[in-house]
Amino acid sequence: MKRLIGILVVLACGCGSGPKPPAGQPAVFVQPDTLDATTIKPANLACLGTHMDPAAPTTTTALMVVVSDFEMKTPVDGATVEVYTTLAKFNAKTPDATSLPTVGGTALLMIPPGSYRVIFRTTGDPNATVETIEFNRAYNDPARYSVSIATKGTIQAVLSLEPDDTQGVVAGSVRDCDEKEVGGAVFETSSSGGAFDNAVNTFYFVDVAKNSTVPSRGQKWTSGDGVFASLNVPPGDVTLVSRGLLTVGGALTELGTGIAPVRANSITVVQLEPL
Repeated sequence: MKRLIGILVVLACGCGSGPKPPAGQPAVFVQPDTLDATTIKPANLACLGTHMDPAAPTTTTALMVVVSDFEMKTPVDGATVEVYTTLAKFNAKTPDATSLPTVGGTALLMIPPGSYRVIFRTTGDPNATVETIEFNRAYNDPARYSVSIATKGTIQAVLSLEPDDTQGVVAGSVRDCDEKEVGGAVFETSSSGGAFDNAVNTFYFVDVAKNSTVPSRGQKWTSGDGVFASLNVPPGDVTLVSRGLLTVGGALTELGTGIAPVRANSITVVQLEPL
């Protein structure tokens, strides 16, 4: 995830009569340098329908997690990281393991066997940070985020939306078969917690400088950085669907989907994989 103007945000086959693509939507692509149009290449989605994760661990894994500020990328002390192997355990608030508070931004977390992808939850000083949930992450990925209250508050301010701490934020991307973030994708968010207007509250971003990403109401699909965000989402289990065009002028095709948890006054960062 990239910085949003020096701040956050950084924080099913849709064909035939299904969802219509926005006018001018390109075929899905990847762009290693989002400021250089010559680096745009077609996304590799050859694994759609056959994609499989590596095998889940069969023994407990000792993982030294590294917690960094979501905006500044600096180490965060005093943060606690929990790991959940299932959404049911997350909703029941029964973590599989919990770290001690971070020192120098690091802490040891014992990852249980059985799941290649897990949910991480990072909490810190309640007067300075908000709960950060990372959904669908590889069990052995050590990089964790901590989001400051100031960073979260900037999201609504930049987009001229009324802050609402009873709601949550969900942001993230969809990856191609090479684990690269996909441009040209659209996202649909729906919540079990209540009505949510996806068209009004889901945004896409464009890079305006190195490490500087801004939201654009005129942007109707992910740009080269692949980032979307849905704001003021009712707490509950949120269904996310990403779609894109495999060829220019083709039908919208489902690229990835997932059911992620969203809580009040929190940020959920999702990583969707090819179906």
